[in-house]
Amino acid sequence: MESIKTIIVDSASNGVRLDKFLKEKLDIPFSLLHKELRKKSIKINNKKKLGSYRVKQDDIVDVFKEFKIINEHKPSIKIPKIIKRKIKNSLIFQSDDFMVINKWAGIPCQRGSKIKLSIDDLLQCLKTKDSHPKLVHRLDKETTGLLIIAKNSNSARYFHKIFSNQKIKKTYYAIVYKKPQHREGILNDVLPKNKKNVSALTKYQITKKLPGGNFLLKLNPQSGRKHQIRQHCFINGFPILGDKKYSIERNQTKFSNLFLHAGAVEFTDMNNKKVKIETELPDHFIKYL
Repeated sequence: MESIKTIIVDSASNGVRLDKFLKEKLDIPFSLLHKELRKKSIKINNKKKLGSYRVKQDDIVDVFKEFKIINEHKPSIKIPKIIKRKIKNSLIFQSDDFMVINKWAGIPCQRGSKIKLSIDDLLQCLKTKDSHPKLVHRLDKETTGLLIIAKNSNSARYFHKIFSNQKIKKTYYAIVYKKPQHREGILNDVLPKNKKNVSALTKYQITKKLPGGNFLLKLNPQSGRKHQIRQHCFINGFPILGDKKYSIERNQTKFSNLFLHAGAVEFTDMNNKKVKIETELPDHFIKYL
């Protein structure tokens, strides 16, 4: 049976009770929620779990039933035609199991308390009789570039596995303020996560010196920590232009766009075929360069 909705647990929800996590995501009564868990209408990592189960980061939650929203005052999501065209035009690759879109700046991947529209919402515009698109990873709201979308639950599980095992090579491009100490190297500063420090590795290489003492970098994260590239660049004294969270000088944040772009992905697909997908730099990069 194909799931109607797939939710991947993010780092912020790690350790939360399953019933609490689902109540927030599905907005249904606790009594109905526990009933559906017993009926296996909701599975975690393809297994039945009780509401008391503590979810872990990257757990896959499959929902096999359409639930009605109980908050009658919650507005339905209306997607403007121009945005529908935009998500469809962003599609740059697809196979039987997955598709890849070129995400634009300013659109988050998932909804939040202050977010009315996300990529997750827009995936309904790409839905077909044989395809039920599901997010399998995320990019920051202001980051542009390649986003892999699974077309079914089996594909979602496969990508979850290879992302977790670091079997996908991701290449990012960034314009940074100030010069890195070396032309190329590895950034291995530990990063904060849930009041703890976790390891993180990012390879970098200077590809071009730019006017004003800025530099174009190519970066390959070797782990998948939240804001990893942005934090690593900031900690090491060459923050990314337009980054309003990790900044050191006003000159760095005067830009309206974040200069971080997911430019390429490489992996082996479910059919054991090597896949490499690349995309050009976005307009704000090209204009600056």
